[in-house]
Amino acid sequence: MGGHQQATAFSRPGVVAGEIERVSLDARIGESVVVLAFYPSDFGPKSGQSAALLRAVERLSSEGDAEAVGVAPESVYSHQRFAEEAGIDVPLVSDASGEIAETYGVAASGDSGQPLVKRALFVVDYRGVIVHEWTADHVAAMPAFDEVRAQIETITPDRSAQGSYRVGYAHYREGRRYLSNGFEHCEAGNWGLAGSAFTEACQEFSEAPEVFPAGQRLADDGPLRERNSRGRQTATTYWEAAEWLAGFATASRKENAANRRESRTAAEEALQQVRDVTLPEPEGGPVSTDRSASNERPA
Repeated sequence: MGGHQQATAFSRPGVVAGEIERVSLDARIGESVVVLAFYPSDFGPKSGQSAALLRAVERLSSEGDAEAVGVAPESVYSHQRFAEEAGIDVPLVSDASGEIAETYGVAASGDSGQPLVKRALFVVDYRGVIVHEWTADHVAAMPAFDEVRAQIETITPDRSAQGSYRVGYAHYREGRRYLSNGFEHCEAGNWGLAGSAFTEACQEFSEAPEVFPAGQRLADDGPLRERNSRGRQTATTYWEAAEWLAGFATASRKENAANRRESRTAAEEALQQVRDVTLPEPEGGPVSTDRSASNERPA
């Protein structure tokens, strides 16, 4: 699936403490670190490795602020029996269709076409971002649990909030870059290229407000919470301005004076709101600067 991607949410029937109930990944994200353990089957030749993986993951999660969830292409009734006989306390999700495994890139097929799953492990932080993953490369392989444990120990709500700010800021920065490109095309009268740049800016700015709220929710640190809050508000306002600017470029290309004037006025009003707002760069590396907000006016 690739590290540092958003974990795909799911809500499926499963077994929790011996009882059949729905198991939701979304309900766990934000409350703790989640360790997803995929395994091929409850019973059969590889069941011993599956049980060993689940017990190890359970110990791993109990040592820190983490919750383990097992996923396999078995029915809830098979999971019930397996959990009881093997002494497994980890919630087990029924992925009979193999859809969850397919989404996470660990699906396989048996000789008769039945859905199978590779043994794999994913660590999901408080934001719902995959920060560590492992897939077995042979039958007896097991994760390097000391490394996984060390990874989990570094994950805190504040660190996840910092990660949210970093991702949101990256979208904001890219949006500003596209915005600047759009203004340059406007000055040259290249309305088609300007419209494309402003549309790209809209996309980037629309991504940022989806990320910053997680940072607000997770941050224990007041300034960090405020930084994510300001990022959400600023990106949302730039998003509005970029949409008006895209309309301005379209109206200019079509020589529609009335729409051009309306879009320009609305864009300038939105940009005025963020004229004096500067988002601080996230920790952990240099970030290139863009044209200042005071210069951002449609031509």
